[in-house]
Amino acid sequence: MGTEERVLPLFPLNTVLFPGASLPLQIFEDRYKQMLQDCLDADLKFGVVLIREGSEVGGPAVPYSTGTLADIVQVNESRGGQFFVSAIGRRRFRIVEFTQQTPYLSAVVELLAEEADTGASTELTQAVQETLSSHVVLTSGLEGGWIREVRSPSEPVTLSYFVAAAMQIDLPRKQALLEEPTVSARLQSELEILQGSAKELRRRVRRELAQRFSRQ
Repeated sequence: MGTEERVLPLFPLNTVLFPGASLPLQIFEDRYKQMLQDCLDADLKFGVVLIREGSEVGGPAVPYSTGTLADIVQVNESRGGQFFVSAIGRRRFRIVEFTQQTPYLSAVVELLAEEADTGASTELTQAVQETLSSHVVLTSGLEGGWIREVRSPSEPVTLSYFVAAAMQIDLPRKQALLEEPTVSARLQSELEILQGSAKELRRRVRRELAQRFSRQ
């Protein structure tokens, strides 16, 4: 299969966008207003990339090389000239070369296909679903809530991105999940993260229960 390349406007952000996840944006800088207008005029998508060096506002930012193609779903303009944009992640890409630095960043990117992955077994998928469910139930209980059922996708690719987007982990670890070369590798990494987090949550539950009984 040949590679699929295209020139893409890039939006460097302090966030990692995964395919299928939604992204709210507030656009107020002139360069990104121009990017938004260019996308709307030509019915273009744009790329979201995590910032490796630099900041979102002001000067140039150096992004990671793997990002996610984003579709613009809705745009609303405020009286102050700011734009509130709703976007959704579609496909991963890898930057081949930068083509433009001003007023906003653009690059030739290679769209990454989701290859058939026989390693993403039913057992691995179910293990991730079950561990995610346990994690959510424990977290909700610690916060004083109660959840009867946790629903998650059953299709491996969709599940892998669903879990990655939901995880409360640092940005470099999220970026590493986005860059995983196969679905099975991403699910396995997520399972290990969830299992480690679940152990800590159970310790917290035991401590809280012990404190409650000691006060009685």
